[in-house]
Amino acid sequence: MKDNNRILIGAVVLIVLAALSLWWISSGMPLNIPPLGIQPATTTTATTTGGTKAPITRTSRSSTDIVSIIAGLSGASQFNTQFKATGVAASISATGKYTIFVPTNGAFAQLPAGTISNMTTAEKKRLVQYHIMPGRAIDVDTFVAGMNEAMSKDMLNFSFGTNKIPMVNSAIIIAEYTGKNGVVYLIDNVLLPPKKAGI
Repeated sequence: MKDNNRILIGAVVLIVLAALSLWWISSGMPLNIPPLGIQPATTTTATTTGGTKAPITRTSRSSTDIVSIIAGLSGASQFNTQFKATGVAASISATGKYTIFVPTNGAFAQLPAGTISNMTTAEKKRLVQYHIMPGRAIDVDTFVAGMNEAMSKDMLNFSFGTNKIPMVNSAIIIAEYTGKNGVVYLIDNVLLPPKKAGI
């Protein structure tokens, strides 16, 4: 008799579970259950011109100057080394406005071997200055495609890639840090200045 009761209770439980499953499926509600040990990914997005979304992480450090922001960026130490060694960091005014594009260490690793080490001191300084736009802090939300002059006096090309992701030359902007004297954009490629005529 006890075995029959257990079988009956088990059958009722299975029927209830089957009914709930059918109801859940028919309601069209997603389960959204991640695999064990995997957390669902979260992405910070910023709206760009055209109303689409670009995966740009934004951080405000309004009480910090941009030289200090660059010094504290994780994974961008190679640019910071050149930024300081060439004297460009010391030329950044605390009261001015700047837009600085900072390549990740991974971006430097993609360069052909010897690209930086074979440069003269003047070439390294020009390289760093090519990543800087003095006089204004560009906002990617009001960013207009076209050419703009860098501190090196060479032109930078602003455009939009797939899904309206903002780009400078061939580099994708992946993070934004707003400081008290400008904005720092982390980018995924090193911006190499154009070769000068006769070189």
